[in-house]
Amino acid sequence: MTLYSIFEKPQGKAATGRAPVAVAERFSWLAALLPPIFALLNGLWLLGVFWVALVLGLAYIGRVIGADAAFWLYVLVAVFMGFEAPAFRRDGLVARGFVWRGDMIAGGADLAERDFLARGR
Repeated sequence: MTLYSIFEKPQGKAATGRAPVAVAERFSWLAALLPPIFALLNGLWLLGVFWVALVLGLAYIGRVIGADAAFWLYVLVAVFMGFEAPAFRRDGLVARGFVWRGDMIAGGADLAERDFLARGR
């Protein structure tokens, strides 16, 4: 079982018929292994730009601190991305106008959304 944060677009013209979004509160392997792909799939453009700048900066500073140190810094930041992926997704949803409606414990994101809708708000 996993804890899911439920976000919903406020009712209005743009939100009619839109299902809530469930964000799993767990480590994201996609964000740890392929951060730019994670950023693109979740619409986190600024995070993607930051990641590219970070990799370029590590490649540049790797000349000074050594390739091994730069590699381990990359690994450290990638693990950080995996742990912070839910926070990045939540902040991205809030920036797009979604509102946090609560937390649900469920076996999957679809079950969390279903339980949220069945609860009756």
